[in-house]
Amino acid sequence: MSTQSHIDMHHDHASWRNDDTMWREEIAIWERDVDHALKDLPRVEKAVRAHAEKLQKHAAAIRLYEQDFGGHEHNLAEYERGETPLELVEQAQDHERESEQHQVQRKAHEEMKKQHHVFATKWN
Repeated sequence: MSTQSHIDMHHDHASWRNDDTMWREEIAIWERDVDHALKDLPRVEKAVRAHAEKLQKHAAAIRLYEQDFGGHEHNLAEYERGETPLELVEQAQDHERESEQHQVQRKAHEEMKKQHHVFATKWN
């Protein structure tokens, strides 16, 4: 059995009441935070869906670019085997357009990466 005096026990109880009061105040603050977050859910959902749509469009643009790139690579291989009437000058012109398109895709991807990092920072 403990040897605490009744005065020590009263002090403990007073301290515990203070803790309880502080905890209730913190919980009230947290509940307000949750209420604000719940009210903000429609805006948050809209932002998340908009970001998901941007990601899907970006992925589709990359797939289209890959198809174009693959087509040129195929034509170049045919040229090297002598199986296509395209001349090297035409292949070089196609390649130059691809190079420009690649730079556009690179910039678009870097911008998407920045946007995603901002998004992930906000929501994680």
